[in-house]
Amino acid sequence: NLPISGVTASGNDGNVPQNVLDNSLSTRWSSLGVGQFITADLGAVKNICSVDIAWYSENSRAYHFTISTSTDGSSFTQRFSGDSSGTTLNSEKYAITPVDARYVRVTVNGNTVNTWASITELDVFGSSSSALASSQYNFGPSLTLTGP
Repeated sequence: NLPISGVTASGNDGNVPQNVLDNSLSTRWSSLGVGQFITADLGAVKNICSVDIAWYSENSRAYHFTISTSTDGSSFTQRFSGDSSGTTLNSEKYAITPVDARYVRVTVNGNTVNTWASITELDVFGSSSSALASSQYNFGPSLTLTGP
């Protein structure tokens, strides 16, 4: 998984966004209302291929959500839209088409019980080098021979 340098959210009820980074399923970020979001900052553009989310009380409700990415933190493009399984307290992996981005945003549109957004852990997976950088040619030293 990729290191997350910081996390912000649209709001919270005292369960702060940083709780999704503490590797503990007993803490969480939560905020009331459809459209609440949490944004992870990777610190630099990385190539992202999936997001793991552990949902609060997800063994008794399914969450409706989207995952979006951005390189600048202001213009986001939706990469995933769907529901969590509603069957586990452990992280679930949501694959996206690999994309270069610095910011990953999870927007929660309620769940099957209420309109709370509540996430216990958030991880982003991919590679530290962007696809753009890895696809560029590397021209090393060359040798040209001439002669009879």
